[in-house]
Amino acid sequence: MQRRILWLIAGIVGSTLALMSFGGGLLALWLIIAGRDSPTVAETLSVTCMIGLGLGAGISLMLHSRAAWQARPSRPFNPSRVWLTWLVWILLVGLGAIASSLPLAPTWLLPPIHILAMSLPPLIILWLVGRALRGVGGSWREVIICMVGGGTLGIGGSLIGEMLVMLALVGVAIVVAPLMPDEMEQLTALAVGLQDPSGPVDLTSLMQLLLSPPVAISVLGIFSIPVPLIEETFKTLASGVVARWVRPHPARAVLWGVAGGAGFALAENLFNGALGGAEGWAMGAIARFGATTMHCVTGGLVGWGWGQLWTERRALRLLGSYITAVIIHGVWNATTICAVLLSAGALMHGENNIWLAIVSLGMLTALGLLLVLTVTFVFALPMVGRKLAKVASPG
Repeated sequence: MQRRILWLIAGIVGSTLALMSFGGGLLALWLIIAGRDSPTVAETLSVTCMIGLGLGAGISLMLHSRAAWQARPSRPFNPSRVWLTWLVWILLVGLGAIASSLPLAPTWLLPPIHILAMSLPPLIILWLVGRALRGVGGSWREVIICMVGGGTLGIGGSLIGEMLVMLALVGVAIVVAPLMPDEMEQLTALAVGLQDPSGPVDLTSLMQLLLSPPVAISVLGIFSIPVPLIEETFKTLASGVVARWVRPHPARAVLWGVAGGAGFALAENLFNGALGGAEGWAMGAIARFGATTMHCVTGGLVGWGWGQLWTERRALRLLGSYITAVIIHGVWNATTICAVLLSAGALMHGENNIWLAIVSLGMLTALGLLLVLTVTFVFALPMVGRKLAKVASPG
C-alpha cells in the first residue's frame, strides 16, 4: 500500500510538471511576441525546450506511475537497433545546420530539430549500456524514473547550489575590490560598455572581459571545483535515495546512475545548447555529445557507489566513486574552459604569428584531450556493462 501511495504522488507530480511547463511556456512565448514584432531564435529555443522537457518528463512520469499503481510489470531495459539512433542523430545535426543557416527559418524551424538532436545523445549512451547489460540492469520503468530524477531534481538542485556559489563569489569580489582598484575599474568599464543598449555588442570588449585575469581565473576555478562537486551530488541523488530500500546489485546500480546522468545531460543539452541561438548551433550540438558521455560515466560511477553503500555497507566506496567522478568532471570542465579562453585569445591577438601558433597548439591539445576522453567513455561504458552482466547472470 505504501508503494502505491508513492506512485500516486509521483503521478501527481508528473501531471503538475507537465501542466506547469506547458502553460508557463505558452505564457512566456506570448509575452515575448507581445513585446516585440518577432522573437529571437534564442528565445524560441529556450521556451520550446522548457515546454518539451516539462512535457516529456511529466508525461513519462504519469504513464509509468499509472502502470506501477496498477501493478503492471515493466519490460527489462534491453533496447535494440542502437545503430539507428546514431543515424537519426547525424541526420538531425545535418538538418539543424541547414536550418540554422537559413535567413528566416531558424526562429521556428530550429526548435523542434534542436529538441530531438539534443535529446538523442543521452539516449544513445543509455542504449549502449542497456544493450551491454542484456536486460539484467533493470526495467524500462526504472530507467525512465531515474532519468526524470536526474533531469528535474538533479538540475534543480544543481542550479540552486551554483547560484549560492555565485552569490558567495560576488561577496568575495566586494571584499577584494578595494585591494585591486585599477583592475576593478577596468572590469567595471568593460561591463558597463557591454550593457549599453544604444549599440551592438562590442566583441573586443567581451573578449577583454573574459580574458582579464580575475574573470578568467574565477571562471576556470568555478567550473573546475564547485560545479563538479555540486552536480555530482545532485545528479544521482534521487536514485541513491531509492536504492536505500531497493538495495540494487552493481549492474542495476550502475544503470540507475547512468540513467540519472543521461537525464541531467538531456536537460543541460537542451538549455545550454539554446543559449547561442542559431549561430554555431551544429558545433554546439556535436560538443554536447562529449559532455553527455562525461555525465553518463560520472553518473554511473556514483550510482555504483550508492549501490555499494546500501548493499555492502561500504561508505568509503561511495566516497571514492564520488571523488573520482568529481575529478573526471573537473578535468573535463577545465579543459573545455581552457579551450574557450585560448580561442578568445586567438581572436584578440591573431596578428601575432608566434602567439597565434602557441595558442593554436594549446587549443588542439585541449580539443584532442576532449576527443580522447569522449571516445574512451563511449567504449568504456559498454565494456563495464558486459562485465557487470556476466557477474549478475553467470549462467
